[in-house]
Order: sequence, then structure tokens, then C-alpha cells
Amino acid sequence: MSAPILNATGLVKHFATPAGDLPVLGGVDLAVGAGESVSIRGESGSGKTTLLYCLAGLETVNGGQLAWDGQPVMTLTPSARAPLRARLLGFVFQSYYLTPELDALENVLLARRLAGRIRPEDETRARDLLGRVGLGQRLRHVPGKLSGGEAQRVAVARALLNRPRLLLADEPTGNLDERTAEEVIALLLRLCAEENTALVLVTHHAGFASRTARALRLERGRLGLVGPV
Repeated sequence: MSAPILNATGLVKHFATPAGDLPVLGGVDLAVGAGESVSIRGESGSGKTTLLYCLAGLETVNGGQLAWDGQPVMTLTPSARAPLRARLLGFVFQSYYLTPELDALENVLLARRLAGRIRPEDETRARDLLGRVGLGQRLRHVPGKLSGGEAQRVAVARALLNRPRLLLADEPTGNLDERTAEEVIALLLRLCAEENTALVLVTHHAGFASRTARALRLERGRLGLVGPV
């Protein structure tokens, strides 16, 4: 059996406060296979976003082990971890984090530009993704000319540009109305299935969570199974 795309064991995270350590994660275990979709729900302040950032290696942990596609992460230096993350992971945030002076196509290609080169195949891929998210006619629109749903679609296309093995999505519909949120979730699930990209979705929406292969809940610093779809 191949190694999981994501394998976290016993993740512990606490924050130092004037009153002492504030525990957030108390030993989280999570394994996600290739192409699998997993949702995580929990009360506000339960640590869902912190967990996602720990899984992405963007937040340091106080204990536990983490591996991406069988590669241990904790032993890597930040400079060694960054290119591995860029190759294997994509991230969709609740806030779109689009660069306002760049158009949709340029935003999708931004990471390639920052790396110093945009290959012809990169632009072809970006145009294809924007077409698949319904923005084929809005490639040259800057974020200020896009609706919230359209901006989040650009963010989804950007996250998938490098064909990541795993996509982490943190409340990607949190700033959207119900109808637009439904469209974005349907799009996210469809594209991940088409690309065989594993998905870890943090959401407060029970209906969206129920559409993933596994629905988990973060409570008192640990993950528990809500139930299969």
C-alpha cells in the first residue's frame, strides 16, 4: 500500500500566554489517501485553522510527526520544506489574497513569476483552469472587477496550478452568500476529483462537510469521526 499523501501523528500545539500555555491541539492523528476528500468541522476557536496551518507546515508544532507523500516534514529546514510544499500542496484561504493590480491570469501565475520563470505550459495550464472554473472570458479582469465568488474561483485555479497532490482549504466559502458558496464547493470537489487531488476542507457548514468522503470534527484538541457519506 502506498504511503498516504498526508500523514499526521500525535500533533500537539499550544500557544504561550501571560496566564500560561493555551492548549489547542492535543494529539491529532490524520491520514489522507490519494484523491480522498476529508472535511473538518468544529466550534469557533476549536483550532481548525491552526490545525490546517500545522498540516501545511506553516505553523510550528510542539509535538508529533508529519509527512507529505511519505516524506517526513519535521526534520526539514524551512528552506528545504518550502519547495516540497510548493510541489505537493495547494492552499485556498477564506480571504482570497489576490494581488489587486494583477488580472486573473496573472494572479494564477504569480507563484511561477516569483520563482523567476513562466513556461508556456504554465500559461496554458492557467488558462485551462480559469476556463474550467467558468472565468475563461474574464482572464484580464483585476480582482476589483470580480465578484467574491469569481475571486475565490481564481484562488482555486491558482491553488491547482502546480497539480498538487493535496489541497488544503480553510473556510473557502466563509465570505460568500449561500448560492455562491454552493457553486464554489461543487467546483472544488469536482476539480479535485478530476485532478485526483486529495482535499482537506475546513468548514462550518454541515451540508458541505457531508459531501466529503470522511467528515471529521475537531473537539477538545482531537479529531473524531462524524460519519461516512
